[in-house]
Amino acid sequence: MPRTVNAALLAALSSDSFEMAHLIFLDVGSGIYLTDHASDITYIDLYQASDHLIEVGNTTETQDLKVNTINIGLSGVDQTYISIFLQSNWINKPATIRQVVINNGAIVGSPLTLFQGQITKFSVSENNRTSKVTVSIASHWADFEKKAGRLTNNTSQQYFFPLDVGFQYAAATVKDLKWGRE
Repeated sequence: MPRTVNAALLAALSSDSFEMAHLIFLDVGSGIYLTDHASDITYIDLYQASDHLIEVGNTTETQDLKVNTINIGLSGVDQTYISIFLQSNWINKPATIRQVVINNGAIVGSPLTLFQGQITKFSVSENNRTSKVTVSIASHWADFEKKAGRLTNNTSQQYFFPLDVGFQYAAATVKDLKWGRE
């Protein structure tokens, strides 16, 4: 992913005192905006400082065309995030991980987008002392081979139209069907 680093950001990185923070956006429920910084950060939206953001996975970049993934770990102790994921449509919802440089409490330059993709799964792991929600985010290539639409078979047709048997013998058709052309 190409990135440009502006002069203000380069100057801040070369100084002796700066802080770095992640800005995490998950489009689940009404939207989850979290940061691992000690205080809230405003960048377009308000990213809330949270002790529940316990892990941001490492990103890797290659020249190969592959599905990259990253995991975000959230504390499940207070059940907030577990409830949000159980009650929301989270599959393939957008997610973005940015990193910012902070100097004197303000964002310096523009945030760097570390990862942008879609939520592919979440899992909950618990024991008698801890509870953790792991959210997996994959790049946009995750749906590359997904087959969209309906299939031309009797089972698919019966699902939507139980009395229609129009595709009853579709599997027996040997020749290639030319839809919309001769």
